[in-house]
Amino acid sequence: MSSAESRKPTRFVERIRPAVRALRPYEPGKPIEEVQRELGLDHIVKLASNEYPEGPFPEVKDALRAEMDELHRYPDATWHHLLDAVTEVYPIGRDEVLFGNGANEILELIVHLVARDGDEIVYAHPSFPIYGLLSQSHFDMGVSVPLTGDHVHDLDAMADAITPRTRAVMVCNPNNPTGTYVSEADLVRFLERVPEDVLVVLDEAYVEFVTADDFPDFFRLRERFVNLVSVRSFSKIYSIAALRIGYALGHPEVIGMLQRVRQPFNVNRLAQKAAATALRYQDRVAERRETNRRRLDQLGEGLQERGCRIVPSQTNFYLAFTPQESTEVFGALLREGVIVRPMHSFGLGEGSFRVNTGTEEENAAFLRALDRVFAAGTTGV
Repeated sequence: MSSAESRKPTRFVERIRPAVRALRPYEPGKPIEEVQRELGLDHIVKLASNEYPEGPFPEVKDALRAEMDELHRYPDATWHHLLDAVTEVYPIGRDEVLFGNGANEILELIVHLVARDGDEIVYAHPSFPIYGLLSQSHFDMGVSVPLTGDHVHDLDAMADAITPRTRAVMVCNPNNPTGTYVSEADLVRFLERVPEDVLVVLDEAYVEFVTADDFPDFFRLRERFVNLVSVRSFSKIYSIAALRIGYALGHPEVIGMLQRVRQPFNVNRLAQKAAATALRYQDRVAERRETNRRRLDQLGEGLQERGCRIVPSQTNFYLAFTPQESTEVFGALLREGVIVRPMHSFGLGEGSFRVNTGTEEENAAFLRALDRVFAAGTTGV
């Protein structure tokens, strides 16, 4: 078969639901290796994927090296030691935790669990695009609600969007890509309006970075709202994104149902070992939270000094806007060896971008690159 013939539409594709055929695959931030290949650069500063700039704790690396001799063994399908570790850190029972191949798998399990033809999932926009992708791939069930003018979840509008067909509501808190959050008081008012048979999923991937005093306390709220689930990640402050592990916290009946639809051995052996080890060092997590706040301040001040508008953030990144609406700045930054995430595809404007904190040196390198780009007139300033 010729190459041209292999690209002809197939009868198989014709039978796929139109909503799935219309999906645009998720586009992650450019990896360092790709930019190096494309531009022939040796040194790249990547501030596009909200990764923590330092690697895993030393003890995690040691634990992984020790685990290498067991790679011929299947992982523990019951996550025994990992459950020991998480229940020592959080006031939660073993039957109230579910681990997954990244938080993404857990979100997919939730949609898979509740999805039936004709049902609906409510979520904000712009927010984590996986909500829309999952909803559209499962019976085209997504109902997106615009953020407020301050880039915060409009919880009143989201509550108004709930109908008898609604099965779940996704609340990304703090929100990606805006860095904004909803307070506990606002969330409680929202939860009081949500029917008990509608699952409220708090996507708290960035919760360890939060410093706001009025941020919702999931462990307090779960005692009152049994339909509340928190989804969290080891990819951010714990620096083990490459191993893909996340977890859900919730009522035993909800977790039990999710257990029924997950695949066996869904969390690999190395990921389990790394996560169980990392959880023991909550003092390091607190140190990283403080360090991130300092770096966030450095980044925010530098952006504002250069005429960029930023949205207040409780994460390790800023949503920012260049002085002039232009996408050219991002290509120019790439040629300077700096990767940020353009946000115009999220509907946030041609000059919008998301940039996460790096080390102090990486932040400074980004700001110097931005100076050079602006001085060259790329954005018309």
